[in-house]
Amino acid sequence: MSRFLTISALLLVTACGQQRDSAPAASNEVSKAPAADAAPVTPVLDGRWQVTKIDGSPIEAGTAATFGSGKVTVAAGCNRRGWTFSQKRNIVSFANDPTASALCENVPDVDQERAFMAIERATIAIFAKDGREATLSGDGGNITLARR
Repeated sequence: MSRFLTISALLLVTACGQQRDSAPAASNEVSKAPAADAAPVTPVLDGRWQVTKIDGSPIEAGTAATFGSGKVTVAAGCNRRGWTFSQKRNIVSFANDPTASALCENVPDVDQERAFMAIERATIAIFAKDGREATLSGDGGNITLARR
């Protein structure tokens, strides 16, 4: 009987040491790592835009902005202001370009002047609606543009 108990004990110890339905060990191989999603592409400002809001308030139609080749011109009637600009993803910077500016009136109206200041002092561009809308923000305020 002692032989039977010894064999039974050995079988129990052996059975406890086995793992049931063990999953294969995880691989550390790079080729089996899940593919990362590509980083989203930031739209560019190049193109024609309509100024739709200044500091969140809608403005009358008629103020347009044209971006291209590192320059931007904002026109409202016969008043026009120009800047050179750069864009690196969402970071933007503007520098006054007096050669691209013209005023037909002595003083632009309040909305035009606010739009000019918001663009000139913008430091970030936030895009919405699949790049069809852009809000330029900085310490001069916010200006919202819609692609034309």
